[in-house]
Parts: sequence; C-alpha cells; structure tokens
Amino acid sequence: MAQTVLEKIQVSELSKFGFKVGDEYINYSKQLNDSDRALVVPGASFEAELYVADSGKRYLNKIVSKTSHVEAPTKAAVSKTSTTPKVTPKSDEAMTRADWDAKDRRISRQGVIQAAVQAVAGFSTMEDVFDNATLLAAQMLKFVNEKGE
Repeated sequence: MAQTVLEKIQVSELSKFGFKVGDEYINYSKQLNDSDRALVVPGASFEAELYVADSGKRYLNKIVSKTSHVEAPTKAAVSKTSTTPKVTPKSDEAMTRADWDAKDRRISRQGVIQAAVQAVAGFSTMEDVFDNATLLAAQMLKFVNEKGE
C-alpha cells in the first residue's frame, strides 16, 4: 500500500532522475517544487517527506527541514565522478600556442557534435541518431577547420 513517510536523509550523489542515499536511489516526485530540488546536493542533510509506492520505490515529495550545512566535496570525490580529461596544464605552467590550438580543436569538436545531435534528433529514429549525427558532425567539423581563421 502506498504511503507517505518522514525520514532524515543525507545525499551522497546525484543521478539523472533523483539522488542516492546510501545504496538506494530516490527519485524526485512530481510534487517536488524547484526551490526544494535546489537543496538536493551531495553532502546535504535534511528531513524529507517521501512517497513510497506500492512497488517500494521512493520519491521525494518535499523537504520538511534542512538539518545540516552542505560541505564542499573533496578533491578525490570530484575527480572520482569527473570523466573529462584535464585540459589545461598545471597552474604554474603557461599554456603554449600548441596547448591553445589543441584546446580550440576540442571545443570546436564538442560544439559541432552537440549541434549535430540536436539537429538530427528530431528527424531520426533512436537507432539512427548516432550515425546521422556522426555524418553531419564530420561535415560540420571539416567546414569549421577549413574556414576556421
């Protein structure tokens, strides 16, 4: 039987549709307002009203009270979740022209890929999006690199 419960929660990480508490993922309820959603960050602790569905899945309805201040994530935690490679050299090293050129190429490539996916997504099936976006991105990147300067 579905029910609503109050529970103290400490957020360990965010996910696409909610957040993780311990080993469990909790999704956001449709009733959750944006101001409460903004308080859900890694390290935050609060008392929450949760909707528990018949299936046992739990959803955050609202934050009743905030119980602790959010601590900034450690450098190890940030690097553990980050999948992007470091782009710039150490802070005590100056970037060379080659470093700037490589960075510009990465930025151009990322922008072209994003634009290509957005352009073909509405006209392709899920199975064809990658292939169509790849073809368009290659043409766009060729144009950007040839007309570049």
